[in-house]
Amino acid sequence: MTHENEPLRHAAILRWLRDYVAAAFRFTQEEPVSVTTDQQAELVAIKCALFARALTVCDGCVLLLANDRQLDFRMHSRGVIEAAMYLIALDRDPAFVTKMKDDDYKSRQARAGLHLSAGLIQSADVKKLLEAFVDQGMQGAKSINASELLKGSQFDRLYRSYRDISGDAAHVSTTSLNRHYVENPVDGSATLIVHPELDDADMAMTFSEMGIAMTISTLLLMKIKEKTNLWDEFHVLLDRYRKIVRASITERENAIGGAP
Repeated sequence: MTHENEPLRHAAILRWLRDYVAAAFRFTQEEPVSVTTDQQAELVAIKCALFARALTVCDGCVLLLANDRQLDFRMHSRGVIEAAMYLIALDRDPAFVTKMKDDDYKSRQARAGLHLSAGLIQSADVKKLLEAFVDQGMQGAKSINASELLKGSQFDRLYRSYRDISGDAAHVSTTSLNRHYVENPVDGSATLIVHPELDDADMAMTFSEMGIAMTISTLLLMKIKEKTNLWDEFHVLLDRYRKIVRASITERENAIGGAP
């Protein structure tokens, strides 16, 4: 199938992402996972939901890149990496579920307090429910520090990439805003840029980190499923991924070597 808006420079990346998303979706449709306890069921459900989240965001990234929305592609790739980080943390320590619940509870407490303090709730019943919830207090709940998720892990590179994407694309910062204008040193004017392109290095790193995040997420889910009919297909996809990444590294090295 051809796509009229598909940027030719990134055709190999797009093909790989489309093929991976398709295989991963079929992976989710295989036989259900058997569990023996409620605790195991909860852990498996959260891990599977994290994989589904990573796959959902990855599929969205495909649509963005296919329509040449390159900065959006980089910004959204952060969601794939984040889901993979949580999956890794759960795989290393199943008790991390408790920290996730605490983080969620603290966030809901804070949001409920904001709505109450705004004084805009019209329903007396809703206001009463929120007040009762806020009165429960934080109960010692703590927020999750993303920097702690992969500490000591062999995959800690994902956190560095997560921070890079946050700082230069996803968050509003002077660094990320530099993508949206180009100054003219002659007259001091500036040209605004909507939907800026990524340079080759940013595109290669975005794909590399998102690709490895999806691969790690799939492998961790395979540990739960124990059996899949798609092992060979994922192995071929991993080989293709490595070739694309190596090719991009070679291209950048040649470009640097050929620079005047």
